[in-house]
Amino acid sequence: MRPAAVLAILCATCCSAAGLAGKVAGNEPAISPIADLPALEQIEPQPIVTVRGVVTFKLWEGLVVQDDTAGIWIEVTQSRRMNLLETDIATVQALREGDLVEVTGRANRGGYAPNIVPVTVRKIGEKPLPPARPYDRNRFFHGLDDCLRVEASGIVRGFRDDNDNGRWLFLVADVTREFWVDVAKAALEASPESFVDAGIHCEGVATADFNSRGQLIRPRLNVSSNGAFQLVNAPREVRSVPLADIGCYPDTAHRVRAQGIVTYSMPGSFLYLQSGFAGVLVETPSTERFADGDLVEAVGFVNDASPVCGLGEASVRRLRAGSQPEPIAIHPREIIRVNTLALTRYETADPGDYYGCLITFPATVVDVNPGRDGGEIRLLADDVGVTAVSGLLGLIKARAIEPGSLVQVSGIARPAGEGRRQIPATAEPMTAPPIEILLRSPQDLQLLRAASWWKPQRLAAVIAALAATVLAAVAWALGLRRQVARQVAIIEEKLQFQAIAGERLRIAREFHDTLEQDLAGIALRLDAAAELTEDITSRSVLEQQRGLLEQVRRETHDFLWDLRDPARTDGSLMESLGSQIAYLQTLTNVPLRLHLETDASRLSAALQFHLLRIVREAVTNALKHAEPSFVEVRLGSTAAGHTVEIRNDGRGFDVATCSALDGHFGLRGMAERALRMGATLSIDSHPDRGTTVRLLIPGGSAG
Repeated sequence: MRPAAVLAILCATCCSAAGLAGKVAGNEPAISPIADLPALEQIEPQPIVTVRGVVTFKLWEGLVVQDDTAGIWIEVTQSRRMNLLETDIATVQALREGDLVEVTGRANRGGYAPNIVPVTVRKIGEKPLPPARPYDRNRFFHGLDDCLRVEASGIVRGFRDDNDNGRWLFLVADVTREFWVDVAKAALEASPESFVDAGIHCEGVATADFNSRGQLIRPRLNVSSNGAFQLVNAPREVRSVPLADIGCYPDTAHRVRAQGIVTYSMPGSFLYLQSGFAGVLVETPSTERFADGDLVEAVGFVNDASPVCGLGEASVRRLRAGSQPEPIAIHPREIIRVNTLALTRYETADPGDYYGCLITFPATVVDVNPGRDGGEIRLLADDVGVTAVSGLLGLIKARAIEPGSLVQVSGIARPAGEGRRQIPATAEPMTAPPIEILLRSPQDLQLLRAASWWKPQRLAAVIAALAATVLAAVAWALGLRRQVARQVAIIEEKLQFQAIAGERLRIAREFHDTLEQDLAGIALRLDAAAELTEDITSRSVLEQQRGLLEQVRRETHDFLWDLRDPARTDGSLMESLGSQIAYLQTLTNVPLRLHLETDASRLSAALQFHLLRIVREAVTNALKHAEPSFVEVRLGSTAAGHTVEIRNDGRGFDVATCSALDGHFGLRGMAERALRMGATLSIDSHPDRGTTVRLLIPGGSAG
């Protein structure tokens, strides 16, 4: 940035800060020149400024204020939306053009040019409107006169009724460039129709039509004063020309009149007229409906923005009804040849250029692309590519016509790009542009020969279907192989389990028939010896040995119970738990409670075996060491899997200390079994606060 610009921003910022400080202190605020605000609006946060100037334009709540340096829009509506406006809105609405005001508010970037979001708006007097700047075409059409009073001249091409705002919108042309003049109805002294095609001179405040990117689309001049929109030259007599001569030498900026037959009409937008071998696009705001074949007269201004000149801002009236003209049978290649030959010879196409005419020719459908506005169809007429476009209904039938079909096309021929500004010719050899066909209805495409069923798309679909079938068969075979492997593994596991279970039962029978019977016999002999012995010391020794033998018998019985564990035979965990708790209850007077809240029958036999051992170890430890008043076993389930909880209210212990000591094989054994199960074991215990052993068996554990 140049030093001068930096200095300007710093000075403006200081003025803004000084103005705000003065207002707070009750002093007169510093006044900022409006021309300095474009530099301030780049500063963040938005600075508070005060400007003083005359109101030059008023529209509802918004107003334009101009001082000796520039003009600016005061954005009252946004201020109210942001709850910033302190001045009563009725005071703002009562302001009129010519009022001298003082505005304090935030300097804002705005949608196109800088504006002020006001906090206060104060009328301090009245002042004559500043003189209008002389018309400078370059400044005006580049938006450099925004919010300034300027004068302009031109020819009125049309008008619109902006009834909501009580204003007329006049479309004015300065040579080839157009702008809107917004005139208050109260300031217009004649009917708006009397200004069409007339030369006018006006004075008003320049504003801009802009887009959401902040780009200038078209300047606008706002006129509110009586006599500020004046007729300079009365409308000329409308010159009648043949339809084919529109836009030809000598052309003027004024209206022309031409007649033609309607070949297509879209009310409120445009219609096509044809005469002989020439057609014209006529743009009109009229909503009157015309039928194909009507002979009409169009009065409008020459529009040279497209490759072929048409009429814009036209008024159209029906002369008489008629029949639709027969399409001209001509190949697109011939249209391109005729026009290319005329261009290279610097002559007029003979007998005409066929643009805007209704033509017909056979073609092959290459592609169909439906769209929001009807879409387009790619055609191939011999070796010439043609694009057919349509309105909302144009592709109803076309969607049923597949690529490869031979069709008879009827429609309006026009150079590709009509309606878009043409690009100047280069040094390349001059050739006619490609042809585009405007389809008017579904009947404009008549099927001559349907496409072959075997098309690349369908062949690809069949191949894809066969490939998908093969892949599905392979996937099914692989899945079947995996399923068979799983079933074989399950059968082998069951056979192995049955063999182990049988061996366990055999060992249990052998122990019961030998060891347990022998221990019972020894117990009987010790009982008899104790009864026959009279010596107190000897009897005491025998009774002690009898007690030890009873302990051995109990442990042997427990061992046999383990061998005959029901979980190893019928697979029911709930019955095994019930049987085990019932057995342990016979060994103690402490109440043992069992709560079964879920059915865990899906657990494998191996998981059940380890789970029963953990439950038995936890209950036995509680009975041996904790001196509890009860022991509770609870089987439940959560979203993560099955849970087993063994709780007692006994003495408890320090888990960390006991886990670190050697000799605590019960705790270590439970942890090892939980690890083997893929489960999580936790022990919660504190001295004199009981113990809770929790086991979480995930749903996917396999044992």
